Amino acid sequence: MISVVIPVYNEEGNVIPLYTELEEVLSSLSQKYEIIFIDDGSTDNTLRNLLSLLEEGERNLKIIQLRKRFEKSAALVAGFSSTRGDIIITLDGDGQDDPKNIPRLLEKLTEGIDVVCGWRHNRKDSFLFKKLPSWIYNKLNRIFNKVNLNDSDCMLRVYRKEVISEIVLLGGDHRYIPAILFNKGFKFTEVKVNHRERKSGKSKYGIKRIFTGFSDLITFRFLFSYGHRPMHLFSSIGILSMLLALASGIYLLVVKYAYGEDIGTRPLLLLTILLGIAGFQFVFTGFLAELIVRQKTTASSLYSIKKVHENK
Repeated sequence: MISVVIPVYNEEGNVIPLYTELEEVLSSLSQKYEIIFIDDGSTDNTLRNLLSLLEEGERNLKIIQLRKRFEKSAALVAGFSSTRGDIIITLDGDGQDDPKNIPRLLEKLTEGIDVVCGWRHNRKDSFLFKKLPSWIYNKLNRIFNKVNLNDSDCMLRVYRKEVISEIVLLGGDHRYIPAILFNKGFKFTEVKVNHRERKSGKSKYGIKRIFTGFSDLITFRFLFSYGHRPMHLFSSIGILSMLLALASGIYLLVVKYAYGEDIGTRPLLLLTILLGIAGFQFVFTGFLAELIVRQKTTASSLYSIKKVHENK
């Protein structure tokens, strides 16, 4: 069975055409399927338009209505937790990802690959606000996360079911799914896909996304390296700080007692005290971070579902 997961926010003009296209493509395949829309707190007629499809008797459609906007990562997790298929497909709800690409991605999945990622090689987006930031992000993603993809940010992807259980998303982590999977040893490949211009509505990402995207990149790299062992980082900094304090303290004692010089007015004395205090604080912070990490965050705490709509 194939499960298609689509998070949407204020896409009233796109959801019905997208559903129609998906139905046309998926019905031509030899597998059963379900199409799951996650309404991420839309304030327009997105939910109403989706419900109208259910009123028409659509039986392959499921709508997960979240209580408010929890952002795309949480919406994806909500969708993943509701899937029944052994193959999971994700795509954006703006209609720019062409569903006709899906069969080609599915073909690649049969070649021993765990994840097939779309590559929008001829992207129909603004150069300044989307293409350029995406190009920089992909370069940095290769450097920091060792992900050898041309388009790590493309939402059109096909996964095996077992892969989904390994994905834990927080904040803007949906951008780093390939990096998460790469570091867990999964095999993935990339396929060139057709990308279309947005027909209705406007992008939910402006210049703010450029800054949040790159801050998320730094955060992800830190959390992936130390998220399960924060004590390693904080204690290393703390011990280094205390060693520096010890060294400067010994130096000051030698100056005072071996040479008889006054050290009370020396700036180094204040620096020594500050280094000692900072070192202790870093180690203590590491202990606290270790305790927090051990309090496991469940996926369901990332979002709250108001209602699930479907025809049974």
